[in-house]
Amino acid sequence: MVATLRRQRGPFGLVVTGEANWWVPALEEIVGPRWLRTFRVSGDEELLEMVESGLADAAVLDEEGNWDLEVLQLLRMIRRLNAVFPVVVLSRRTDRIWLEDALGLAAFSVVAKPLQLEELLRQIQRMMIRLDQTFRAGPL
Repeated sequence: MVATLRRQRGPFGLVVTGEANWWVPALEEIVGPRWLRTFRVSGDEELLEMVESGLADAAVLDEEGNWDLEVLQLLRMIRRLNAVFPVVVLSRRTDRIWLEDALGLAAFSVVAKPLQLEELLRQIQRMMIRLDQTFRAGPL
């Protein structure tokens, strides 16, 4: 049943920003359009529109992207729109308080930059599994 729902819904929609954009061609070749559709956004408003629209299932949010707001503020705004939307945050930061704040805002994970393809693939797989589990647990 879940597989049927997933097929009807389409591929996993992933918003990519910053360094993750470098890996889009490799993702499209490795994962393929049947399972993954990427969306590139260029600013805060476009990111929030993607979350609100429901077109995207998750996001890779680069802290050093072209944002008007600080990344934790963006994450707060995403949480207001969708409390469970998975967001992987890319960051060079290592200070404990900032990392705790990101995780306190329910970041799916915080990944150290520079972003490696293998790590990006691992995060996408984890988000797909979580989404699948959510579909199974939710009302049909």
